[in-house]
Amino acid sequence: MAEKNELGALEHPVSHVEDQKNGATHVTETNAASVALAAAVEAQKPSFRSKSLLQLCGILSVSYLVSTLNGFDSSLMGAINAMKSYQTTMGLSGEGPSTGIVFIVYQLGQIAAFPFCGFLADGYGRRFAIFVGCIVVLVGTAIQTTANGQGQFIGGRFILGLGASIASAVAPAYAVELAHPAFRGTMAGMYNNFWWLGNILAGWTTYGTNLHMPDSSWSWRLPTLVQCILPGIVAAMVMFFPETPRWLLSKDRREEAIAIMAKYHGDGDANSPVVQLQLREISEDFARHRDENPWWDMRELVNTRDARYRLFLVICMSFFGQWSGNNVVSYFMPAMIKNAGIDDVNKQLIINAINPIFSMLAAMYGATLLDRLGRRTMLLWGLVGALISYVFLTAFTATAKPTNNLAYGTIVSIYLFGIFFAWGWTPLQTLYAVECFENRTRAKGSGINFLFINVAIMVNTFGISVGIAKIQWKLYLVYIAWIVVEMVVIYFFFVETAGKTLEELRVIFDAENPRKESVRRVRVEVDEGGNVVGVGDEVRV
Repeated sequence: MAEKNELGALEHPVSHVEDQKNGATHVTETNAASVALAAAVEAQKPSFRSKSLLQLCGILSVSYLVSTLNGFDSSLMGAINAMKSYQTTMGLSGEGPSTGIVFIVYQLGQIAAFPFCGFLADGYGRRFAIFVGCIVVLVGTAIQTTANGQGQFIGGRFILGLGASIASAVAPAYAVELAHPAFRGTMAGMYNNFWWLGNILAGWTTYGTNLHMPDSSWSWRLPTLVQCILPGIVAAMVMFFPETPRWLLSKDRREEAIAIMAKYHGDGDANSPVVQLQLREISEDFARHRDENPWWDMRELVNTRDARYRLFLVICMSFFGQWSGNNVVSYFMPAMIKNAGIDDVNKQLIINAINPIFSMLAAMYGATLLDRLGRRTMLLWGLVGALISYVFLTAFTATAKPTNNLAYGTIVSIYLFGIFFAWGWTPLQTLYAVECFENRTRAKGSGINFLFINVAIMVNTFGISVGIAKIQWKLYLVYIAWIVVEMVVIYFFFVETAGKTLEELRVIFDAENPRKESVRRVRVEVDEGGNVVGVGDEVRV
């Protein structure tokens, strides 16, 4: 049985050939998406035990904290929406159109941030855009926490969403562009997994405050205040981190870019094969597009066939990542549990707090498999598990009664859905979209991505708030049908991005059939010095 190597390529069963008579010849044979990358990695053989990669992991880990913003908010709002003190302060019932408006104003703030994402990220750098976004989040949190009515609370959520969108649109690009190309899937895919850390932090904070101070407004104010801690850490540290080499090269700061790539990708050697490969490919890519359009000009996202295909995949990913039933679980889990027959608020909150722990563990494991299994495989199998879980969720919720204990089947189904979806989708929800864009359009494209994500969330969340009040568990049937549609689109149109550098993905999108081109592999023989000694026949996987 063939195995898969770290680059997401099937490795030939007879992968190592040694000529003992002649001494030192050692050839590795793999089925690789990129001949050049396979050779460079074989010559250098990067290891997570090296000092430079450990430093890089530490830097990227801080950037991952930006992802906690949206995860925290989704769990926070679902939890405080079930609290009597919050409902009394805001004059809400916990369901219906008014609740939906309070929820979606966060997405309206994120949509309003769209023009600023490309302007800040392309003009002033990835780090500065992240810094500005986190500072705006701190301001929004202060307004939201001190609110005594819907007006101020909604205003705070709008500003909070504005800052979260700026930081969240740029941070994935920062992680992808700074990650080592041999481990891009794991290192950049780990970014969105920290969404669950925010979810966990909010879930346990709201459980604790409601348990110990249920009649005080601090039961919901304190969790909203906690929301600013992690972005505060990012704001304090990010400007001390390296800028991405691709942004530096776009600004003709070549020596700085080489120094950063040498330190974090080449173990201090500017002449290492991995550094030289990236430098050559990035420079050639910028040379082809020397005339940059201004930050507000979006035509380059649609003016060619390959650009339109890239944008199509990103838009699909934006909507699929929010319309697969996950938003129901994120924002309305206490209401789902209530519909299944569990009315105790503390029980609802403890179940809500436990769920993201399993999901985060699944997401982290999924991130380690991205370069081995590939993006398409992870997306499709994640949806298969989600579909099965939603079928059971619907069945258990429809038949649950206080006398038959089937409500616990509902809880298990919700947990299983979270595990499957997090395993296959959480690492890719930001990574895949960032990979699809070219260097020159990545910042603008990331802004577009978050624009559509928030449109999807806004429509979905408002619809859920009304639907869960009107038709209850029958709403789940809509998601069952939609997941099937998603699987069909992904199978026939989504490209595989694993195993190539970001610049080499251009070959895929320039092809007549990008999806077919993306799954093509060639057999490559590489010696110990990283020299390609043979390229074999094409292989389809």
